This record gives sequence, C-alpha cells and structure tokens, in this order.
Amino acid sequence: MLVPASPARLRRSLVSLCALSAGLGLFGAAAQAQQALPTIDVGGARRTATRAPAPRAAGPVRASPVVASPSVAAPAIGDGAGSAAFAAAVANVGRNPTDVKGYFAGAMSTATKTSTPILRVPQAVTVLTRQQLDDRNSLALENALTYVPGVTVAQGERNRDQITIRGQNTTADFYLDGVRDDAEYYRDLYNIQAVEVLKGPSALIFGRGGGGGVVNRVTKKADGETINDFRFVGGSFARKRFTVDVGRAITDTFAVRLNALYEHSYGFRDFDKLERWGVNPSFTWKPLENTFVMFNYEHFRDRRTVDRGVPSFGGFQFLGANVYPGYPLPTDRSTFFGVGNPSVRDVNYAKIDLDRAALVIDHTTDFGLNIRNQTSWANYNKIYQNTFPDQTLGQMSQQLNAGLTGLSPIAITPLNGVRLDGYIAPTPRRNVFNQTDLTYKFETTPLIHHTLLAGMEFGNQWSFTGRDISRFFDPFNGPRRITTPVAFPTAFAPVFWTNFADAATRRWTTNLDTASGYVQDQIEITKYVEILAGVRFDSFNMRFNDGVTLQNFNRVDNKFSPRFGLIVKPLEQLSLYGTYSRSFLPQAGDQFNNLPRTAASLAPQGFENYELGFKAQVLPALLLTGAIYELNRSNQALTLTALTSVLANTRTRGAELGLTGYVTDQWQVSLGYGHQDARVVSTDAAFNPRQPFLTDVGKINPSVPRNTFSFWNRYDVSSFFNAGPGVLGLGAGVVYASSFFPSLDNRVVVPGYARIDGAVFVKLTENISGQLNVENVADAFYYASAHNNNNIMPGAPRSAYLTVNAKF
Repeated sequence: MLVPASPARLRRSLVSLCALSAGLGLFGAAAQAQQALPTIDVGGARRTATRAPAPRAAGPVRASPVVASPSVAAPAIGDGAGSAAFAAAVANVGRNPTDVKGYFAGAMSTATKTSTPILRVPQAVTVLTRQQLDDRNSLALENALTYVPGVTVAQGERNRDQITIRGQNTTADFYLDGVRDDAEYYRDLYNIQAVEVLKGPSALIFGRGGGGGVVNRVTKKADGETINDFRFVGGSFARKRFTVDVGRAITDTFAVRLNALYEHSYGFRDFDKLERWGVNPSFTWKPLENTFVMFNYEHFRDRRTVDRGVPSFGGFQFLGANVYPGYPLPTDRSTFFGVGNPSVRDVNYAKIDLDRAALVIDHTTDFGLNIRNQTSWANYNKIYQNTFPDQTLGQMSQQLNAGLTGLSPIAITPLNGVRLDGYIAPTPRRNVFNQTDLTYKFETTPLIHHTLLAGMEFGNQWSFTGRDISRFFDPFNGPRRITTPVAFPTAFAPVFWTNFADAATRRWTTNLDTASGYVQDQIEITKYVEILAGVRFDSFNMRFNDGVTLQNFNRVDNKFSPRFGLIVKPLEQLSLYGTYSRSFLPQAGDQFNNLPRTAASLAPQGFENYELGFKAQVLPALLLTGAIYELNRSNQALTLTALTSVLANTRTRGAELGLTGYVTDQWQVSLGYGHQDARVVSTDAAFNPRQPFLTDVGKINPSVPRNTFSFWNRYDVSSFFNAGPGVLGLGAGVVYASSFFPSLDNRVVVPGYARIDGAVFVKLTENISGQLNVENVADAFYYASAHNNNNIMPGAPRSAYLTVNAKF
C-alpha cells in the first residue's frame, strides 16, 4: 500500500530541492567565471544544429565511410563555438528534435533512430516543441495532445493517460526517449523538451503495439548551456505550480542539469484535488573524443482524486437496432457521481510513485561506425480506488420473447436513481530494457548513399494487476452496488473492499521477456528518390499466473514486422511519399490483462497500414504536411461489457493536414485537421435470434470523432507599440471535435464541441516574463472525453492561469 507523504516530509523535500538548486547554481557560477557559455536563440527558442554530413567523394566510391557521430573534433565546452557544438552533439546523441525554431522542428531521430529531416520521414508525424507546450500552458501530456490531429484524448478512468490514434485505443503506446513507458499514470511535462507523435504502426522502431501510432516524450538533456529557469503558475481552482530548470557546464567535458516540480491544485469538479512533485537530475560526460555518456534519473509522485464523470440517459434499442441514442445526463458540470465515506478523496484516489533511471553510452569509431547503447530501468508503484456510475438512466430496449412468437415487454433502466459501483486496483510494474544500435553511413556510387541501422533490444516487464470489489454497509453481506437519487449523486455510505471469489476479483501476475533484432536501410538514390526499408523480429514470452483461480498460462509469440517507404522529392523543399508498415499486439493486450478471458492459443492482433502523403517546407521555418491512410486491425478483442468481448476486424480510413511554424517573423501557427472513419468490418459474435438486428459490423469505434480541428496562433505585436521583439504577444486558438460514441454498442452519443483559448505574453525585463492563458474563453458547456457510456467527463469552464518566468 502506498503511504502519502506528510506535509513535514514534503516541506523537507522541497527545502532540500531548493538547496540543491542553489548549490548547483553557485557551483556553476564559479565555473562560469572561467568560461563563457553563450546560448543560441533562433526565433525565440534555443536552436540545436543537425549532424553535419561528411563531404562526398567526387568520383566513384566503394563503401566510403561517413562519420555518424555528432562529436567529431568537438571543441571544448568553454568557448562559444564549443558550447554550441557540445549542445548540438548532445541533442543528436539524446535524439532530440533538431533545427528547432519556435514551433518548427526540421529534423528528428525517433522515427528512424537516425537524425533525419522530417521532409525525408515517410510517415505522418507531429512535433510539439517546448515553446508550443509553454505558449499553450500544456502542463501534462493530456493537455498537449488536445492540439494534435488524428489523436483523441480519452478519459482513462481519470487515473491514467489514454488516447485513441487513428481509431486505435491505447493506454500503453507511450515512450520516453525512445524507451517503452507503458504503465498507467498521468505524465507531467516539467522535464520534457518536446513531444513527438508518430502516426501509423511503428513496430520496426518500437516493437509490439503502436498500431495507430506512438507518443514519445523527449527529456531535457544536460547540454552544457547555462540555464537558470524558475517558473510559477497560478490561477483558477487554486492552482499553484512551481518548476525549476538549472543547467551548467562543470568542466570542458562534464555538464549537469536539474529539473524539479511541485504542484498543489484543485479542479472544477467537486472534491477534485491534485498534488504532484518530481525531481530529475541528469549529466552528460565526454570522457573521450567521439564518446558520450548520459545519465538521467527521475523520481515522480502523483496523488489525485479519481472522478469518472457523469452517466448517460435515454436511448431506445428495438430488436438489437438502435432507434435513437442516449446522451450524457444533463447536470451541473461540477457534480460528482460516487461514494465518499469518510470523504470522497479518501475513497476515490490514484497514487503513483515512479523511479526511473537511464544510461546512454554513445561512441563513434575512427572508421565511422556509431555504436549507441541505452539501458533503462523503471519502477512504477501504482494503486487507484474509485466509485462510479455503471448504468444508463432511462435506457429502453425491446426484443422478441423466448419463444420468438412475439415481442417481450419494453425493458427500461431506472430513471430516478444512479447505480454506483466501485473497486480498488493495485497495478505496480517494473521495466528493464537494453537497446543497442549500430549506424553506418556509406556510398555505393556517387549517386547512391546509405544510412544503415542494425540493432537489438532485450527487456523484462514484471506486472501485477489486483482488484477488490466494493461492498456497501457490510464487508461480508453488503450489496455490491448501491443506488442514490439523481438529485444527490454523491452517496456517503460506508464502503469496504473485499476479495471474495468473484468474476471481477483479480490477482494477476505477469512476467514478460522480450528479445528483438532489427535492420533498416535509408537509401538515397540521387537527390530525387529515397527508399526506407527494414524489418524487425520480436520474440515475446509471457508467463501468467492467476492468483484467484490458481491457473498458469504461458504464451510465446515470434513475429516479423516489416516497413517500406518510398520518397520522391521533385523539389528540394517538397517530398511525396508512400509507405507500408505492419505491427502486432499479443492477445494479452496493452496491459497484459486479456489472457485469462481469451484462449491462450489465439493469434496476436495484427495492424497493417497503407499511407500516402506529402511534406512541404513552404517557408524556411514553416512546414505543411498531409496524409491519407487505411489502417486495418485484425483479431482485435473489443470490449462489450466489463467481462465480455468479441474478436473483430476493424478498419480506419482517414486524412490529416498540418501547418506548423513561422508564417512571418511575428506570426507562428500550429494548425491541424483530422478526418477519420473507424468501424468494425467483421466479428465472431454469434447471432441472437431474440435480437435479429443486433450486429457489431458497421459500428463506429469508441472515442473516434469523425472530424477534429485545432488552430493555435501566436502573434508578436511589439512593433505596434514601438517596442522590441518579444515584448508583447497575443495568442489565440480553437479546438473542435465532432460527436463520437463512447462505447462500441453506439447506444450513446457524446455531442461535438468547439472551445476557444487565448493568451497574452509580456516580457517585463530581460530576465522576467509573464503570460496569461485563458482556456474556454466563451465558457462553452461541453463534454471533453469518455471511458464508456456511463463515465463521461464534462469539459472545464472558463479558466485563467498566470505564469511568471524568471531566467538568469
């Protein structure tokens, strides 16, 4: 059981943290007296350069090596050129987005494991730079992804990040610096330099899963630049948040950085409370020429109220066909539906304590072979406890009678009462991964250039999924669920958690070993044509123990995942591409919790993606992108109820457009549009003669709006007031999502919405700046997300947040 930190312990931790920050600052100041460390600003953001290519030979060359390391002949950190070169080298070794100017990123490494211009990546990608995240006041991952086309943020039962990408729901396709970060929790962005969203299957790079795409967070690295960044955010619902970012070059070959966070906030929902803090020290060491060692450790703690929103009401189903749908129950957006005794926060909470460490060793040989090894360890101590509405109010249905001779009476769920259920679930996990990549660049002819990647990955994941169900009033004989009046949906009844043998009780332990090998070649055939081709082999060995039934399962999957992309560049700043990729997901599912309820012999789920697209750098720092795609998923277990599912094949067809960067020197934009149609094409569900019209074929996948649109702008208006650049800026944005179904049965509709956001940016002095963000300026009433038909989350009302940032 997790034990919350006492106020005294938190105060001691914060005092220690501040002392560490101050000590680091003083130590760096002493070093700075001997060596200047200038930074490079381009478009208001620190710019990191891409890896410089080696010169090509004038005549025929056979296997002529091109140096793959960014650290060739890197100057000492202490001089200006050395500082920039060291920072650029760290960005490449750390696989950060590069050529960053404000909202624009020109190159990335995550999509191919090699530093590649985005114009030459045959895949739809979205990069949210640090300035984008700051300008929109995106403090957590769920906030940042709201502005990404083709991505829908689901409710996640309000204890975890959960998204839908290209019609594919996931709680596990999250990565940190390219390493799997698949536990269920909410991810803060205090120590993040960029968020990268890759659309479509990416098994060649990431392995299993990722059918609709993956989300990768890129951490801030110790890059040798002098950083003294202190930020405070306060505002609506008593938000109080403080972050620290301090970095120094200690010597010519050693740099350190510290990021830290503390937040204590409330929310617009009754009883909502959030407290989280984190500390993330890191260092970079250059012990030898062309060798880098990077270490990163994080401790993160999050405590919050779990609130699963409001139920739905209404709807009529006749003989299995939906005649008209239900909708979210019209109630005040702050009303909590659940049980609280002795208090709501004592009964409904989520807690995680996260410890994570990563070590990267990068070396380039004299003959140009780059060798990169990353070892990552993470321990997630997670538990959550919740009560929630589990039944639609006033929902009607009618079917044939048992003899199929006539209609049965209309069945209707209660309309005047809300049925509440609950459970407690510990879900700890421990991950260990080791990745090794070998990269070599060479030419076979003067016109054909290769970037060859070969690598392997080994991992172990231990997980436990527990669940004890609720009993009300009496832990032995009390009812499993209770009903409370609609007018008073917060019930203060005694609740107990029992582990009696029940279909919902869980004691599941999994131990997963993975071994993978992959090879990829990026072939440039003249400056007009490129080919990306590769394949990955994964061996997936999972051992499963059910502590309730005392059953043991074992499943071994060996799968190949190919990828092929063709890029045509008729113009230097324009690329057209076509790509095919395939991925798989074992039947154990995202979180290894499907194996007990499905046959262990079932084949893995498959993902197959066909995509055509274009990328155009229409201005030096403005990228226009577009893609159309078809994504087929086979053998998918689709949830019907908490304990039942069907195997289905689904298909998503869609299109995306994006525009990101500088339109003018004063105007930055981030625009995205997504259109997607995701539906079931076949299932193994048996025919029900009492409901002859009931079928899942043709049903729309949950949490997939047909259309999404987002448009964020920042305009520097300083010149209108005869002030210098960056003194005064305005921001404005809109987020739109059409209606969607929260469940596969399509019996409830969540209405679409449009939300308007705004911001004002002020530079008070060279070191002090501030901004005011207003979310939902028009105070629109809307529903932002859902988990199922009866857990639908209202969106926040008009909210204002003031940020003060001090940089020294």
